[in-house]
Parts: sequence; structure tokens; C-alpha cells
Amino acid sequence: MSAIGLTFEHDGKLGRIIIDNPARRNAMTTQMWAELPALLHEAKDVRVLLIEGAGEHFCAGADIHEMGELRGNPAATTAFRKHMQRALQTLSQFTAPTIAHIRGTCYGAGLAIAMACDLRFASEDAKFSVPPAKLGLLYPKDDIAHLVDLVGPAKAKHYLFTGEVIPAKAAAQSGLINAIQYEEQTKALVETILGNSASSIALLKQLVDGKLADPDQAFDQCFDQKDFAEGLAAFAARRAPDYS
Repeated sequence: MSAIGLTFEHDGKLGRIIIDNPARRNAMTTQMWAELPALLHEAKDVRVLLIEGAGEHFCAGADIHEMGELRGNPAATTAFRKHMQRALQTLSQFTAPTIAHIRGTCYGAGLAIAMACDLRFASEDAKFSVPPAKLGLLYPKDDIAHLVDLVGPAKAKHYLFTGEVIPAKAAAQSGLINAIQYEEQTKALVETILGNSASSIALLKQLVDGKLADPDQAFDQCFDQKDFAEGLAAFAARRAPDYS
């Protein structure tokens, strides 16, 4: 385990970033925010990245004790915001699919981490909250944009204005998470993704995110790529394709 509370593990194809700060329900410190982009760079070659919290919780948000120390220190406040924004932007721009599997508490900046991922799955015990109004604070604009994209502006305002705790079932119904499922089901989903074409998935992710410069050209070029040749051969032979 890293001294700052973040760990990166991988087996070549699958990478895992584990948030580990158990004394504070895996709250993110400034140092952890600062180090997350480097871990994401280290993970750049994995085909799927899974983000989890150690133990019973995903992430309780930014470390409230550190945040209290920012009061009256504008320079430190700006540095904290920039570290957090850079970490979340780097995560949201990660090339391969990113999946958050959530247990227990997922509040504030912890929810921002989950929303920066492509997919979010939660155990039945998971609970969510966007609590800045309870603290007299503001939620960063990119995180609000993610929230609105997932649940719509009216539900986003409801969550932001109340700061209420959202059970996993309600989170799934609102679109905040994809589904409630066991970790074994998330692992099975990861294996399904790993069995598909990594180049195709990378292009599909860019297309959904509006970041593919020329979708028509990319569509045409796929027909001449080796992954399509393998897909055709596997279909004809009635076997699983090998995109390794």
C-alpha cells in the first residue's frame, strides 16, 4: 500500500486503483489527489481500469479535516482545487473503460470520482450524497456537469439542494449508477469487456464522449483493421475472437 493511501495493481489487461484511507472512510487527502494522475499514467496500458475503496467504503469525499485547514488560506484553497480538478479530469479522459465498484459510503468528491468513470456499479449497502450545501460550499462545475448528464437537471438540483443520503436502489433508478450488483458480477462484466476489441472500445468511448475527430473516417478505417479480420474469422468459425 502506498503511504498516501492509493494503490495501483494490474495483471497486464486489468488494472485496479484502490482508495485506502480507512481511518477516514477512504477520504481523499490533497496528497492523494496530487498523486492520482501519476497512477493513472502508470495504468495507461491496461484495457480496463477498476476503481474501488478498501474495506467497507468507497470514498467519503475530500478529507474534511484538511478542508477545514484551508479556511483563511486562499493559496492553499486554490492548490487543493487544482489538484482535485486535474485528478478528476485525468480520470474522465482515461483512454480505456473505467469502472467504479462502490461499497458503503460514496459522498461528495468520492461521488465525483465515481461519476468520472464510464460505468458505476454498487453493492446494496452503498449510499450516496452530494453534501456541499450542508457545508456551505460549492460543488465543482465539471462534477455538476457529470451529475446533470447522469440524472438530469431537476434531479441534480434536488440532490444538490438537499444533500440527502441516496440509497443504492434510488441511485440506480435515477441513473446515478448503472446497477446494483455483486462484485462477482462486476468482475464478470470486466471479463466480457476484456474479450472484446480494445481498439473498437477505445473509439466507441471517444464517440460517446464527443471526442472522436472524424467518426465517419474512423468507421471506414475499421474495415481494414486486424480486429475486424479476427472478428469475421471468429464468427465464421463459431469461436470466441482473440484480440490479444
